[in-house]
Amino acid sequence: MSKTVRAHANIALIKYWGKVDEVNRIPANSSLSLTLDGFYTDTKVTYDAQLTEDIFYLDGVLIEGKEKIRVQKFMDYIRNKYGLSEYATITSNNHVPKAAGLASSASAFAALAKAATLDLNLDDIETSRLARMGSGSASRSIYGGFSIWHHGHDDESSYATAIEMEPWEDIVMIACLINESTKPFTSSEAMYETSQNSVYFDAWVTQSHKDIALMEAYVKEHDIKKVGALAQENALRMHASLMAINKWYFEPETIRILNLIREIQKEIPVYFTMDAGPNVKLITTQAYVDTVLKHLKDIKTITSKAGKGVHVL
Repeated sequence: MSKTVRAHANIALIKYWGKVDEVNRIPANSSLSLTLDGFYTDTKVTYDAQLTEDIFYLDGVLIEGKEKIRVQKFMDYIRNKYGLSEYATITSNNHVPKAAGLASSASAFAALAKAATLDLNLDDIETSRLARMGSGSASRSIYGGFSIWHHGHDDESSYATAIEMEPWEDIVMIACLINESTKPFTSSEAMYETSQNSVYFDAWVTQSHKDIALMEAYVKEHDIKKVGALAQENALRMHASLMAINKWYFEPETIRILNLIREIQKEIPVYFTMDAGPNVKLITTQAYVDTVLKHLKDIKTITSKAGKGVHVL
């Protein structure tokens, strides 16, 4: 009998942006993230010897086209890697806005990697490696709390691990949902073009190697000011590398919120980060959530604490 697996999305504080190996999804730099309780995907994989291809349902809808092909390719990878022969019915319910820069692919492929291999009893590192082949950031959603995706140099060495630390119970991330529709261009497309054409890309990678060592120390110290300030700078550097090739995700409302937070943070510790999309994520601690939300009454927000790692429901 198949079981339903839940994986939570994660938001990187030190970003993954650019690959050195497109086929094996080996990133140019390591990344560090916080898994969130407010965004998740539930997935069930049922293998069936009678099927002649994988069948994919998302939120109750039979999926065809590019989305189905991406899932089928991932399932083919699993079958080839582990000597499986049967196709499967895959049923997913996604509690993350798709393609809006809120890490829906991270939770989706982490859940699928685990659900498709439950009978193989893979350890977390092997599951992380596997999830990476569906979506790079999915490698980090195997873990709860904070994790690092070590960039490595090949399939064997590129995987995520949890950061061993005292739980940071009061850290909070507030997602400001400016636009939940599909992005004008995918993160994969933007990453590739940045890595190939941006004059800022090498500087981005060099600085990110420095950023991740600092960020790991800061999260272990539970230092919201240092964590927030560095996350904010790292996000701006990522977007600067993209803007150098004449592409950006910023919308007018994005800029308004960034300016607002820049003013508020003069008084309280709240900081912004952004991934590939117009939506803004804010980093603060529980004591300041109500104050921050008072400034965002006209914005749809979702407040999250640290989430769990991938698990069977």
